[in-house]
Amino acid sequence: MTEIEIKLQVPASARAALAQEIKARSPDNLRRQRLQAVYFDTASRLLASEDMALRLRREGRNWVQTLKAGKGQDSISREEDNIRLSDRSAAEPELDVSRHLRSPAGRRLQVLLQRAQGESLQRRFATDVRRQSQIQRTRRGFVELCFDEGFIQSEDRQLALRELEIESIKGSPLAVLEAAAGYIKRYQLWIDLRSKAQRGHMLFEDRAFASPAKSGSIRLEPSANVDDALLAVFSDCRRQVMQNASQIAAEEGHGPEHVHQIRVGLRRLRTAMKLFGQRVDAIAHWDAQARSLATELGASRDRDVLAESLWPRLRDIDAPLIELPSPTGLKSPRDLIRDRQCQLWFLEWLEHDMKLDLDRSTGGSELGLMPVQGVLLQVLHRWYRKCKKMSANFGQLSVDERHDLRKRMKRLRYGVEFVRSMLQEKRLEHFLQVMSEAQDALGEYNDLHVAHALYKSHSAMHPQAWFAVGWLAAQSDYAADRCVKVLQAFSKVESPWRKKDLPTLDTNTDTGSSTT
Repeated sequence: MTEIEIKLQVPASARAALAQEIKARSPDNLRRQRLQAVYFDTASRLLASEDMALRLRREGRNWVQTLKAGKGQDSISREEDNIRLSDRSAAEPELDVSRHLRSPAGRRLQVLLQRAQGESLQRRFATDVRRQSQIQRTRRGFVELCFDEGFIQSEDRQLALRELEIESIKGSPLAVLEAAAGYIKRYQLWIDLRSKAQRGHMLFEDRAFASPAKSGSIRLEPSANVDDALLAVFSDCRRQVMQNASQIAAEEGHGPEHVHQIRVGLRRLRTAMKLFGQRVDAIAHWDAQARSLATELGASRDRDVLAESLWPRLRDIDAPLIELPSPTGLKSPRDLIRDRQCQLWFLEWLEHDMKLDLDRSTGGSELGLMPVQGVLLQVLHRWYRKCKKMSANFGQLSVDERHDLRKRMKRLRYGVEFVRSMLQEKRLEHFLQVMSEAQDALGEYNDLHVAHALYKSHSAMHPQAWFAVGWLAAQSDYAADRCVKVLQAFSKVESPWRKKDLPTLDTNTDTGSSTT
């Protein structure tokens, strides 16, 4: 069976009110259970590496063995196989993976274990949860609300749990998102894509948080149409954004790379919206939301990058150092992600992609059914030509135009990576190598220019800053000279697609906005 479920984390401040609402919906139908589970995997985390989870769980007096396999493209569905055991004793029954062989997930697990080179399944961690559950009716269908409180245990380490799971029971899967929106609005809950199993593995391995989610490999079939590509690209951007958002919002904390990667995901989304143009006009307002969130998340990180890359170089030349004041009035990344409007936007994104998937199965729009290769490569070719022209004339560009070129290059890079599976690998590798050198040079120039402006703005109150201002100005000139040389090479590099792959192009068409 396919489980369609979304999980929301519950702050301590909302615990009592949420529990009361769930009970008040139908006091006679409120169900209370104690759920005690043990999770299994190999020593090398073979199941976790394939996004699978295997557990034995005691539900009241019953034991249930469950196998869950892989999240769907929509991030909230996954295959689940539940086997209720006849043994009702208190003692934990023996695990038997053959119980799942009738399910597709069970057969995949069998193949996986056959490749395990003798590795056996072992207990990894346990959960002990008190659950209150209730059925809720929405306009789109029925959902089950499960409010879980308890903990994950691994040896002497323990992690508290307090979360609301909303699972589709009957009707449209969109009912899950409809119900979730209400609880986010009323109680400031936030979406968490991390499963109990994922959090348990982190506890077992004594890791503070999950690895940052990076961009994935997008596979587009030769026969793909625009909507096929749109769903694949949006889904990967959403996975990158929302997985990192889940960790940033978590009580356990996050690392700087989670913030960097969510900003990359947001930039990729904005690139995708420009790439697909008219097909996403209905959600054009997302561009401003993504830009605003990325900017706020980067307010402190940009300063940290300068501290890591440039300040050590200033110390090496014995430059007088000044203590630059930290920005004030900034929200923390955690608060930005937990914000109600941010969470509701994530739900809107999930709903858009689920509807797009449903629409594809019923025909789709005229534009959505067009072959993707000609549509996207035509746009990318215009972007490529504009970047080539600006690169060839870098020395004559203003500071603002150079900054614009850097953004255009970044946008082109993301766009090319979206369609990578449709391009010749050898030709693509050469293009990306030359482009990477160009982006590195532009990035260094930009960092020096930003640092120069920052120090100059504090020179009135800190005269010793003038040493750094002068040094940074000289370094900026050197970096600009390097850009001229590297960008000349880019201006001569061939595109990663062949001319015969392109439809007839309108050579007078401009590239449009460059605010990525």
